[in-house]
Amino acid sequence: MKRNGFTLIEVMIVIAIIAGLIAVGAPRLLKKDANMKTTARQLAVLAKEIRNRAKLFNSTYRLVIRMDKGDESYWVEKGNGPQMVEPEKIAKELEDRDKPKEEGAPPPLFAIDKALTKKERSLPSNMSFAQVETANMSQPLSSGIAYIHFFPQGIMEASAIQITDKKNTWTLVFNPLTGQADIIEKAVNLKDLSR
Repeated sequence: MKRNGFTLIEVMIVIAIIAGLIAVGAPRLLKKDANMKTTARQLAVLAKEIRNRAKLFNSTYRLVIRMDKGDESYWVEKGNGPQMVEPEKIAKELEDRDKPKEEGAPPPLFAIDKALTKKERSLPSNMSFAQVETANMSQPLSSGIAYIHFFPQGIMEASAIQITDKKNTWTLVFNPLTGQADIIEKAVNLKDLSR
């Protein structure tokens, strides 16, 4: 007797094999967006925690973002009480950051807050900070170190952080009054949003 076609069991086995391959392969295809989403959410949650601690401890905090190629990282620093954000002081601090500390020199205005970030947190290897912008900057930064300040009054600098995986760029836009972060799945600047 001649057989033409496939049996129902053969068709079901082929469908099961295809479904298994999809189940194994799909997470790998979607992993990059998941990393972007995970990183964006981590930064948004961290910003809320920083804002709450600034109010709780009546101290100025800042999120420090390093945008050096191959060393993309971020961490939290706490100020010695309330601090004013003065561009001249920040520029001087950035210049003196890597210089050895002199004996008898006054303590730095900010130190890493080990309660929120015990050490620098690196971005996943396929991601980088495209740029960071705050309302106090004359232009966005795309390299070096950027600061986003959180104040004891419960407010923060209006800011935008762009994260990229070379294919897609997402922007975290922080509301200065609430600390709430909006995640926008494209590159935008603060100036674009204020219009």
